[in-house]
Amino acid sequence: MSDNQQDNPKLFYGWIVVIALTFVGMTSAAQMTFGIYVLDLAREFGWNRALTSSLASFNNLIYGISAIITGILADRCSPKKTIWAAGLLLGGGLFLSGLAHNYWQLLFFFGVLAGLGSGCCYSIPSSVVQKWFIERRGVALGVSMCGIGLGVFIVSLMIGYIIPVYGWRAGFFAEGVLLFLFMFVPAFFIVRDPEEKGLLPYGAKNNHPGGGLNNHPNLALLIKKLISNRTFLCLYGNQFFTCIALSIVSTHVVPFAEDMGIPKLAAASAMGLVGLFSGVGRLQAGFVCDKIGFKKSLIIFCSLCCIAFLYLITVKNLWMLYIFVVIYSLGYGGKAMALPGLAGYSLGTGSLGTIMGLISSAYGLGGFTGSILGGWIFDHTHSYVWAFIAGTVCYVVAITFAFLTKKETMLEGVS
Repeated sequence: MSDNQQDNPKLFYGWIVVIALTFVGMTSAAQMTFGIYVLDLAREFGWNRALTSSLASFNNLIYGISAIITGILADRCSPKKTIWAAGLLLGGGLFLSGLAHNYWQLLFFFGVLAGLGSGCCYSIPSSVVQKWFIERRGVALGVSMCGIGLGVFIVSLMIGYIIPVYGWRAGFFAEGVLLFLFMFVPAFFIVRDPEEKGLLPYGAKNNHPGGGLNNHPNLALLIKKLISNRTFLCLYGNQFFTCIALSIVSTHVVPFAEDMGIPKLAAASAMGLVGLFSGVGRLQAGFVCDKIGFKKSLIIFCSLCCIAFLYLITVKNLWMLYIFVVIYSLGYGGKAMALPGLAGYSLGTGSLGTIMGLISSAYGLGGFTGSILGGWIFDHTHSYVWAFIAGTVCYVVAITFAFLTKKETMLEGVS
């Protein structure tokens, strides 16, 4: 392939991979939209908020385990097969959730099966895209990561309409079918790295630095290196604390809105707008990161989320909630893009699937904590104020971790 073909975005196959991975990212909606089901499940089964939100907690926890597995697989085998298997688990788990008649069935179908299927929605797009791009990596990541927000927007509006008319079971049925298709069809176009197409990464001819880790390192040695690496530990800490706060939003903002008397579709639309504006945040973050760097961008975006949480404490009506949505979404979307970019820049791209899988496990732990914490606080105080204060504190800690990161290349020798 000529240099012109290599560098022309219209011809370079990496952009097709980016678009396909955007659809895969949309499947994160399964986690981000569970809050729309919370009050309906609580009413039908007589559960309190903590028990109901524990379903989201276990889904997040299993996701964290699955993210490690899919991240490792992304470095060692075809992402197509991994995504197809994940699609069957996610789509099947959501569909079966609509047939559940007790807590344990929902825990298995939504918490375990759907949680396992969600594992590749972040680790695979965030790692595979970076193998295809050296130049314009921030923009490519931003485009692929905007799928996460777009999926939340589409699914929120869909089930926000379906549940009041047809019931929560129909919501799970429709969501399962849609998210299965979002994984199954695009996977045909996903290739792990440009070498399989006889190409170089975008911008490689300009001798930009490649990335650190070898493609097939010894896993035990890699993990040993990572747990003594300051940047990895700081990124893990940042992910953990931001995901506690994020799961408070994803699980409890819709019930919070409904408690104020806001109709379900309007409340669900707020969650959908979190997805839509976070997609905008990811797109603009690509340009910001390419301009000022991933570390500064991560600090700025986490700070924006912190401000949004402080404002959320004062929200009293739908329009105030929409203002929160805009502020928070831009920060959350930018953070979701900046963190994997900083990981790739600091730790290299050779084993980035494994690294992002390990970092994504922090989402599972943070999500497990935040979802059930928000429900427990509400059950004991009959308010979400202290849950939102807890989220604010989490972002302060996350900003500290982002500030402590630095570029390290000590992992390059892993083999």
